[in-house]
Amino acid sequence: MSIFQDLRTRDFEQLVVCRDPASGLESVIAVHDTTLGPALGGVRMRSYATPEDAVRDAMNLAQAMTYKSAVAGLDLGGGKSVINAPADSPRRDELLAAHARFIASLGGRYIPGADMGTGAADMDLIARYVPRVSSRRDPSRFTARGVLRALDAASAWAGVPVRRVAVQGLGKVGSHLVELLRARGVDVLVADVDPTRVRGLNAVAADEILAADVDVLCPCAAGGVLTEAVIDRLKARVVVPGANNALAADANADMLAARGIVFVPDFVANAGGVIACEAEVKGSDDEVDAKIDAIGATTGSVLERASRHGTDPVTEARSLAARRLSTHRPYFEPAHHGGTLA
Repeated sequence: MSIFQDLRTRDFEQLVVCRDPASGLESVIAVHDTTLGPALGGVRMRSYATPEDAVRDAMNLAQAMTYKSAVAGLDLGGGKSVINAPADSPRRDELLAAHARFIASLGGRYIPGADMGTGAADMDLIARYVPRVSSRRDPSRFTARGVLRALDAASAWAGVPVRRVAVQGLGKVGSHLVELLRARGVDVLVADVDPTRVRGLNAVAADEILAADVDVLCPCAAGGVLTEAVIDRLKARVVVPGANNALAADANADMLAARGIVFVPDFVANAGGVIACEAEVKGSDDEVDAKIDAIGATTGSVLERASRHGTDPVTEARSLAARRLSTHRPYFEPAHHGGTLA
């Protein structure tokens, strides 16, 4: 399917392909849906094999952000952007500044935040050009707390004791999650491509972690790791992703269900970060704890509905998102412009 066909099929509102010859910038801004509010999502900085891969990643991540914010009850739409360059580029600041100018041209439809390859300092730089940014405080600890709430709810629903957990990827979210689990006395297995991150921990090889003999698996690295081949080898009875788009294909949710493996959709489990970002943009943390705690209840509801309807949790979670989207007027309609976050 071509990218233009994909835009129509998935009802994307906007795709901006950006080039700035002076800095060497090649980037993409994907705005999936702004029904509930401006599209908030991170700025990812990494090298892609092809420009098409960068576009696809931005689109997949943006769509997941729509579902994530809708299911979490936030006044936000779904967006994402990617800069096709290594995070350690010697022209990093120039690339970020050029990308920020393209973001500013969207007039507030997209609010950037931190993501893979970017952090709070980068958001400070982008804020010189863009009126509203998020993640000027690190949202990853909030993401990890939400993943833990989902893990507790899914394990309780499945009747699985949480004695041993495998965490793939010790980036910002994975490292916080490991701390939370170890504080409970859980035996945690870890893996990361960077050997310095696993030093002093119960580490296994990166190509073995997904098939480890554990109660719960938490993929917290790149997306697309739950392929058919990996699912065939899973020993975990519960899978709770901290990473976005953990499934290599939507059909793999059915494959997990057929094997009796309880899967929490990533856009349900890892919503803690965007909950914190919404609070940051609004300027109030009053509801953050309650909204993150509610991830547990949402997880239980999604799993129960999937069991009752004979479907899978991804289908049910997307249905929840679709119902909320269908009850709202478009945020950027002229008569409604401004909304709750302006």
